[in-house]
Amino acid sequence: MQRATISMFAHLVQSMGCKLEFQHLVNKHQSDKASKGFSSWSQFIAMLFCQLTGAESLREISDGLFSSLGKLNHIGAKAACRSTLGYANQNRPYKLYEDFYYVLPDKFRHEIQGRLSERFTKPVYSLDSTTISLCLRLFEWAHHRRRKGGIKLHTLLNNDLCLPEVIAETPAKVSDIKGAKSILENIPKGSIVVMDRGYNDYSLFKRLSEKGVTFVTRLKDNAVHTPIRKGLIQEDPDKKWGLYEMSFTGTQARKHCEDMRFRVVQWYDEKTDRWFEFLTNSKELTAPEVADLYKDRWQIELFFKRIKQNLVIKSFVGTTENAVMTQIWTAAIAILLLELLRRRSKYNWTFCRLARYFKLNLMTCKSLEHRLNKPDIKE
Repeated sequence: MQRATISMFAHLVQSMGCKLEFQHLVNKHQSDKASKGFSSWSQFIAMLFCQLTGAESLREISDGLFSSLGKLNHIGAKAACRSTLGYANQNRPYKLYEDFYYVLPDKFRHEIQGRLSERFTKPVYSLDSTTISLCLRLFEWAHHRRRKGGIKLHTLLNNDLCLPEVIAETPAKVSDIKGAKSILENIPKGSIVVMDRGYNDYSLFKRLSEKGVTFVTRLKDNAVHTPIRKGLIQEDPDKKWGLYEMSFTGTQARKHCEDMRFRVVQWYDEKTDRWFEFLTNSKELTAPEVADLYKDRWQIELFFKRIKQNLVIKSFVGTTENAVMTQIWTAAIAILLLELLRRRSKYNWTFCRLARYFKLNLMTCKSLEHRLNKPDIKE
């Protein structure tokens, strides 16, 4: 008997192989209590469909799923009207999808890791945040300014996987420093965190040093510190850099970092014809390693760009905080699945091209492995 070819969407969902883990989380959060036929799994499929097709309203999601009812049978999901989906997004806890996201990287880590493992034995993370503007009249809980609303996504990106390790949502008026302190509480000892100058905070420096975490950041121009002690200086035709020791002497710095010494790497970038000053608490990293780490911090900017350009993250189908976070975490799951398929492909697909291809062919009945490994696909 010839096996029927299922849709690409069904193949993508089946490639996770995590329905049993999802059901365990459903039981943990009791999200199917009084569900009346529309399960949490069907809600997840609907929101994943929203992300992969670019649907920007509940009606688009509902109409798209009802037009593909036969193809949903392969993944055990049901379509629902927009009011049912909207009620589920508003009332079912988004923590279900947050916990489910954390299940997936551990399961597929052996397939998606390996970018930095050869150069750095310690885990490397990039810390940053991105702001999403919202209408304050509709999202009354998302305070930003007097007449403007918004949320801020504080993200800790795993540079080896190019996937977020932690995402914390706060109103946009919350500072980056306050958001960073909350998501760095459980960072493992021995890790390396790379931050931009917006995270220059003496109490944060002390907290990371006491936890045994190495940080790399840019030194602020107005930072008050001891005269930079002469250290290792290298000048050759290819690279120019210096490695020095210093300590902060400002009034606020003494309260937190009075007896702490730091290292400053002065690095010359030939492409921009600029000197950069990097600050770190590590005594082991060399100057080229510090510069490479800060350069690799750009991966988190690329992550924000991918998720905003290719997934539905700037417009929301619900107005409550729970509905917004449900959409954000399903977007994180979608980007993980697409990245997993991109790594499995034999040919060098870009993430944007793969996301666009899925958007156009999501419900078509094609062999996913054949299409991904066919080099002559026209965009």
